[in-house]
Amino acid sequence: MGKTLFDIEVLPHLLWDYDVPKDRWATEDFFVLYLSRLLNEGTAKEVGTVPFRLIREYLPRLSLRSDVRRLWELYFRMAA
Repeated sequence: MGKTLFDIEVLPHLLWDYDVPKDRWATEDFFVLYLSRLLNEGTAKEVGTVPFRLIREYLPRLSLRSDVRRLWELYFRMAA
């Protein structure tokens, strides 16, 4: 396994339909793709591996289902 730009372990089962070379895993573009997939499809335990500050920072750039985006927007509004 490898890690992202922010030293977060990549879970290959979340990328079953992508063929991203490992040398690209440390790029910001890959992080946006991976974080989008993690928030859409990951378990609470898997999501917990990402610092919430990164989720907040990258939220506007993520490709999320509408229900997932609403959840995180509500969470960060309430946490403010």
